[in-house]
Amino acid sequence: MLSKLPLVCLLALTLAAMASWLSYQDGKRVPASVFPADGNGDLLRDDVGQLITQRFGANAAASAATRQLARAWQSAVRQLDKEKRSREVGRVRAALSCALSEATLSKARMDAPTMLVFIGQLHAQLFDSPARQALWQQYEQAAQAIPYDVTPHNACDFDVTALAG
Repeated sequence: MLSKLPLVCLLALTLAAMASWLSYQDGKRVPASVFPADGNGDLLRDDVGQLITQRFGANAAASAATRQLARAWQSAVRQLDKEKRSREVGRVRAALSCALSEATLSKARMDAPTMLVFIGQLHAQLFDSPARQALWQQYEQAAQAIPYDVTPHNACDFDVTALAG
């Protein structure tokens, strides 16, 4: 029984730390340590950027669309201010629309089910720790309360037609 005590204490400390991260409100953001700074300045965790590069290194449209989505997710879950969260949810929805748009899929020469499989892998990589999963769950719960606006016709933050195909 004594050998399990340190494990219980560690679990309690972990849960307390997660609760403190999730208690930041009124415009405060999640500590940067939850999503460490990236080494190459592309606004993505390096391992997430590498995952995208490994899968879509030669596919500019798919790479740009999934990078837009990963950045939107990473930014949205860190935003705990209720007023600003609505804008972040809109960015996530636009990024998903971009990744699954006919223009992106056509230029990337792939179908929606293939892109959805990668989006699932991307999500799993981005939210790969208990702290990140807790942030995702909090974000998802808040996002459900935000009504859907009309998604712009071109939801990408880049010109899909200008990319090599």
